[in-house]
Amino acid sequence: MEALQLEPRSYSKEEYFALLEKYQHKLEYVNGDIRMMSGGSIAHNDIIDNTFLALATQKGKCKVKNSENAVYIDNVKSYFFPDLTVTCNKPTYEKGGIAKLTNPELIIEVLSESTADYDLRDKFSAYRQLDSFKEYILIDSRRMRVDTYYRESHQYWHIGSYFNPDHEVDVRTLGLKLPLSVIYDDVVFPIKD
Repeated sequence: MEALQLEPRSYSKEEYFALLEKYQHKLEYVNGDIRMMSGGSIAHNDIIDNTFLALATQKGKCKVKNSENAVYIDNVKSYFFPDLTVTCNKPTYEKGGIAKLTNPELIIEVLSESTADYDLRDKFSAYRQLDSFKEYILIDSRRMRVDTYYRESHQYWHIGSYFNPDHEVDVRTLGLKLPLSVIYDDVVFPIKD
């Protein structure tokens, strides 16, 4: 795979899609700016695998998608690749090219040192522009901690924090509880210096 060098300038959507196709990197697009996503740590990937498997086996009629599906947010002209997305209504996609979901209800991001602030601030702000979006779950890959945000109304969000091995995360979109022991099964946290 050819290395990707991005010029510091604004890109059109067409240029963005051409870069996605040519380089096969995961790139996020925010109103002309392109951000390359870094590869996940072993802990990051194990958490995604554990969470995907747990949700996929209990999803009912909902659909659980991995990070191969982009999420498109028209209001902010942005494309993101969340770690996991869930839709319980019929999924809708922007036409052409890669799968670009436009109506996720639940989005899950696994946090790392380099993405934590970006996922909590910039992405959460963008995701809230989607009418369908009602639940955000942030899973830390550096320690046992999960924070949840559930939209009670347009302006009010219910916040939850989970950090003990016996805690169970309320996944309201799917009407289930997901134990931290399942999310973090066999996960080895990075050693701090």
